[in-house]
Amino acid sequence: MAERKAKSPSAPLTPEALAAEIKNGALGSYVFFGEEDYLKIHYREEIYKSIMEEGLETFNYFPISFSPAICTKEEALSSLADAVLAIPMMQDKKLIVISDLAPATLSKELLESLANALKQANESDDTVCVLYCRAEDLETDYKLESSTLYKKLLTCAKLVRFDLQPRGKLISWTKRHFSKEIIVISDEAAGTLVDLAAGRMTPLSFEIAKLICYAKYVKGGEPPRVDTEDVTRIAVASAQDEVPFAMQNAAQSWKLTEILSVLNTAREQREEPIAVLARLSRIYLDMLLVKTASEAAHTPSQIAKIMKMKDFRITKLLGSVAKVPIPVLENAIRLCYETDRAMKSEASDPWVMLDTLAIRIYAPKSLKTAKELTVPPKL
Repeated sequence: MAERKAKSPSAPLTPEALAAEIKNGALGSYVFFGEEDYLKIHYREEIYKSIMEEGLETFNYFPISFSPAICTKEEALSSLADAVLAIPMMQDKKLIVISDLAPATLSKELLESLANALKQANESDDTVCVLYCRAEDLETDYKLESSTLYKKLLTCAKLVRFDLQPRGKLISWTKRHFSKEIIVISDEAAGTLVDLAAGRMTPLSFEIAKLICYAKYVKGGEPPRVDTEDVTRIAVASAQDEVPFAMQNAAQSWKLTEILSVLNTAREQREEPIAVLARLSRIYLDMLLVKTASEAAHTPSQIAKIMKMKDFRITKLLGSVAKVPIPVLENAIRLCYETDRAMKSEASDPWVMLDTLAIRIYAPKSLKTAKELTVPPKL
């Protein structure tokens, strides 16, 4: 196995940067981590297709599983060391894929063995090695980048971070799938589908396939059309937190139509109005805290550490409040407080109260008076 000098980046690669490397010829060691497992699988398969010649997998593909049902960690590391030393047969490169491993669970000695194998593969001119970490295998939080484990991996491999995708990008991705099948789906229906999948691409892909079959073979039409009613009737929520996830996206979009749509979904799913209000209040409070910290010149990493949130969530919050004045956020919290008091003391329909709250917060700027933005809460 020939060696080359390989310098690992000082920061994680983006999926787009990885795609460019694959196109130009991937080489060395990669550590896949982050929240979005769907994209990890996609790029792992893209690397496989870019390297492997048909019929030569037996000689050049080395899947190494650390699952205790298959072998011990020591045995897996021994197999990894052998795979790194193996010579490709009848093609230029070999591929090693490491899975079922949470690196933080390794002892200091075993972690050193893993790092040595990754480093050796990274410096080889005929090896591509992928350490595939599921979201739960390597938690991406504010503590990760300052951890000894992260710094160790960064010295011996190229880290690739796969964050959850923005809602707008997921809507576009969803619509492209339907368009390929010559099926029309509205932005609103696509957004509802993204929210039901809690913004994760794996369950979203399953629901897309289900709706495509429904549109083609049940609903029909020339061309078939999928609307919001079809989505809510056919698609299944992927997790119990789909309403909070959708609510967070809607609240951060600052669009009245989106927040009203989420409130309507919560009503249809028989959510408790007071619980919905509590979540909405928490979202606005987080927005205010992030905005205040940002104006106090704190970096996103510092804010993530203070608020005990993941970096990508802080980045998303910062983007949502970038052009929102602090008085608008304070006004939203004040209105939530007033609505909470009203729900607990008045006999009015709580859902009407929530809709009214949304309108008062998300009304066009011209409808907000200076008084509304500056009056303190009534205590």
